[in-house]
Amino acid sequence: MISTEKEIYEPWPRPNPAKSWIKPEDIAGCPTEKELPEEYRYNTRRLRMDPEYRRPRKLFYGFGVDIQDFLDYHKNHRLPLPPPVERRPQAWHRIMDAVMEDLCARCNFEIRRILPLSPHYDYVISFYDSYYIRVQELEDDEEEDVIRVIKERFGDPVAKQSPRWFFPYTRDQD
Repeated sequence: MISTEKEIYEPWPRPNPAKSWIKPEDIAGCPTEKELPEEYRYNTRRLRMDPEYRRPRKLFYGFGVDIQDFLDYHKNHRLPLPPPVERRPQAWHRIMDAVMEDLCARCNFEIRRILPLSPHYDYVISFYDSYYIRVQELEDDEEEDVIRVIKERFGDPVAKQSPRWFFPYTRDQD
């Protein structure tokens, strides 16, 4: 039974890109700037009017993190420990849920945890996706506040990054 702080916060190795099954060609073409190229912009009007139109590949904008980043956040900000569980992955999911709840409350904005197609990160802390960015996009000063809070709460691993687009991991890539 996993129940003590020592068991819950036992360090977890960060992803090793050299051992990843994800190849550079799998993530080639993912935009790096916030402004999306036309081929990734979702056009709802065109979807309704043009039967030939196919939705572009969905992307998520945010910061790459791994399981250890969630554990560190949870421990550093003294969030309540999860109830005892049989296996560590169960504890991780509860910890990640608690971190996301805390982060959304502090940012006053809906932030999601996404599985990325990335050899470097286990998850993406996403505040936009390419389909709804035009609807959900924050004013510049509000977005800066959200970014500042995310960086402050997660610390160095995220503070060293700039937000960027990620392809999501999907089952058809297995």
